[in-house]
Amino acid sequence: MSRKAKALIRGSVVGTSNFIASALIGILLMPFIIHSLGDKMYGLWMIAGSFLGFYGIFDFGLVFAAQRFISKAIGSQDFTAANKSINTSLLLFNFIGVLSLLITVVIVALAPFFVKRPSDVVLFRQLIVVLGVSMAFGFPMRVFSGILLSHVRYDLYATIEFSKLILRTALVVVFLKAGYGILALAIITFGLEASGYLVKFIMVKKMFNYIVLSRKFIDMSLLKPFFKYSFTSFIIQIANQLNFKVSNFVIAGFMGLNYVTIYAVAANLIRYFTMFISNSTGLMMPVFSQYDGKGDYKSIQEKYVLITKISGYLSFFIGGFIILLGKAFLERWVGKEYTNAYPILLILIIPTIFALMQSSAWGLLYGISKHKYFAIANSLEGLSNLILSLLLVRRFGLIGVALGQAIPMLIVKLFVQPIYICKIIDFKPTKFYFNILIPITFKSLFILVLFWQLFKVFIVPNYLNLIILSCCGFLLFIILIFSFGFNKMERKYFKKAVLLP
Repeated sequence: MSRKAKALIRGSVVGTSNFIASALIGILLMPFIIHSLGDKMYGLWMIAGSFLGFYGIFDFGLVFAAQRFISKAIGSQDFTAANKSINTSLLLFNFIGVLSLLITVVIVALAPFFVKRPSDVVLFRQLIVVLGVSMAFGFPMRVFSGILLSHVRYDLYATIEFSKLILRTALVVVFLKAGYGILALAIITFGLEASGYLVKFIMVKKMFNYIVLSRKFIDMSLLKPFFKYSFTSFIIQIANQLNFKVSNFVIAGFMGLNYVTIYAVAANLIRYFTMFISNSTGLMMPVFSQYDGKGDYKSIQEKYVLITKISGYLSFFIGGFIILLGKAFLERWVGKEYTNAYPILLILIIPTIFALMQSSAWGLLYGISKHKYFAIANSLEGLSNLILSLLLVRRFGLIGVALGQAIPMLIVKLFVQPIYICKIIDFKPTKFYFNILIPITFKSLFILVLFWQLFKVFIVPNYLNLIILSCCGFLLFIILIFSFGFNKMERKYFKKAVLLP
């Protein structure tokens, strides 16, 4: 097995382990934070977090452009080109950091338009200042995260993120128990983000000797290809914010901050689900870029098909268990008063399964500079989400907002995206549907129905029961899928991946 494959597997294992720890801590911590802050303050924290998500679009997609060009230069062993990409990116991100500070000032001035009560306006402004400064500092430092990822060092990246997670958890518990509020959460976030970026900077400088930070490597001729690539990424980021952040604003505007918290309970489970699949199988962007740099298009097709099958089975397994155990889990996790989040969870989980089944499509299209599709599809999906949510929230409340998000996602991920990806990698769409998507769906559903019939009487709102059932389901799923879900060659590849050092 190649060194690259081993690094990718190692990164996937570390990233997945990091996610599991993050999810467990997040699951245990969320009820504590909600009850410590109250529904209203937690809703305000979610609104501030949504604004923080919108800050991400201020990089104009240049993060992905930098990683793409650095990865391609590494794949072709052109370290001069890599240094030019790194130093030019650093210059651009410094300007963006200054821009984000100016935008922070604007948002602070416009705070009364987003939060009505005067006391909440003051607190909201304080949150935006702290989080805005954190984002401004983080923009130039993102270059060093990109370098680690371009070298497929997900293991180191995940280790740093895990350390931040442990420290954040300890600090949040200590400060909330001491009576501090959401401003303390913002300061903790700022401090740990800054510390993490500094560690990555030091690590990159020590590990990769070819890197030289110097103005002589700033190449203004790279600006045109950077912005040509990044403009599409910028549109995608705007669309993603419409898809995943706009719901909080619609709910807050039409229903109130308390309802934001109810929706967040379901949305957070979806987020953990998405993070798990992304950390497990969504690490392929620099690999696709390096294959593209070598002109190895056969490997691109083979790896995409294999990762899609792995993602598909994982998505159906986890998504299916969220459906089967979700109501009991919500009752035990946050209390009976939040079980009205379960219908929202059911609506959101189905399109999410099909979206995450194709999680490697994101890395593929970005990696080979064919991501214009995402700009178009995600923009249409995001606008449809906003329009449908605004139309349906008046009549159906939170269910309407969930449907507004779910319907466009299902249409795009099930009927539009597969056909486009198949065209890009020269793979017949009929082969994708009949050899990959449909078999994965029916095999997974068979196992989930079998599990339901065998264990449904044991599903109660008790952590121990739910953990044991999840472990039993995992073993059942792994054994059957490994035996019947993959062909002989794929099973042989997995055995090598497990046995070889």
